[in-house]
Amino acid sequence: MLSVALCGVAEAGEVVTSSAAAMDLATLQPFVPLSNEAVLTSDEITALGKQDRIDILPASAAADPIRPAPTNSPAANFINALDYNLQHIDVSQYGDYSFETFWDQAKSVKWDILALYGGVTVFGIKNWDWGSSGYHFQSEGWFGTDTKYGGMDKLGHAYTGYVISQYFTQRIAHSVDDPTNAAITGALLGMGFQTYIEFFDGFAGEHGFSYEDLIADGVGATFSFLRNTVPGLADKLDYRLEYWGASDYHDWGPATDYDGQRYLLALKLSGFDKLEDTPLRFVELQAGYFTEGYTDQTRAHDVEPSRNPYVAIGLNLNELLGEAPEVADTMPGRAASTLFTYWQPPYTYVATDYHN
Repeated sequence: MLSVALCGVAEAGEVVTSSAAAMDLATLQPFVPLSNEAVLTSDEITALGKQDRIDILPASAAADPIRPAPTNSPAANFINALDYNLQHIDVSQYGDYSFETFWDQAKSVKWDILALYGGVTVFGIKNWDWGSSGYHFQSEGWFGTDTKYGGMDKLGHAYTGYVISQYFTQRIAHSVDDPTNAAITGALLGMGFQTYIEFFDGFAGEHGFSYEDLIADGVGATFSFLRNTVPGLADKLDYRLEYWGASDYHDWGPATDYDGQRYLLALKLSGFDKLEDTPLRFVELQAGYFTEGYTDQTRAHDVEPSRNPYVAIGLNLNELLGEAPEVADTMPGRAASTLFTYWQPPYTYVATDYHN
């Protein structure tokens, strides 16, 4: 594919030139880079952009990060690898898919898979009562007033399925030479991980296998795939968890403290072409949900159960971070950007409802 890098912004009718003589565009062949002798008008740029085999990219277009070369320092290798994995890789391309594709990509993150499965197994035995009963099924409902958690657990399943799928997708993209179909394999691995949890919930006396949980897991994994492959969706929409600290009746526990969680979708105005160069690019429109009085601890304190949807106007923290590239383009900046994609910091929005 021929990529043309422009050294500046060309206005309508303006000619992009170099100091050398012009080259006839008709002489350009596929895979031949454009030399410094070319002259391009805006009409010619538009025509090139409509050709199947040609992309026109601004000089500032970000390329995929380059995998760091090993050094003799283990500490340096760890830091370089961490920084590399914090950099986003485009995973929007997908096509013919087979078990061989899945197997090869899954093998590239085998240690991640083993670590996550091992960790959740220990956590499940310790905190979710895995192995405390014979296998059984349990229908838990969705968001009804008579459900155990008022639907917060379902949003939690969707969020976890989404985040784990996103993690696997990017880890695969950073581990293989060609990230094509990484979004498919990542979503399948994320769904597999959630299915493993749900299967062993069937051996927990207080839980049981819940088809509602499995559906919610699928919603999260599907959202990950769509967000990675639908053009512009990731620029417009985030799914986040807000959790800050221990609630009034719970110890700190972001994975289990449903009384202290809020889940939300954030519509980022910066993702819309007509708003990306206006002050509105710093604004988000949010829709979220939280409950009170739907856990054993809050019931023991006679907290009145309530289900609380809300809307909010918030700050796009990643857009603000991008205003300081000297910070955003560092490892701490990339770590903060990743965090802001999945976590909603408190006090960065104005909402119609808050926790009591």
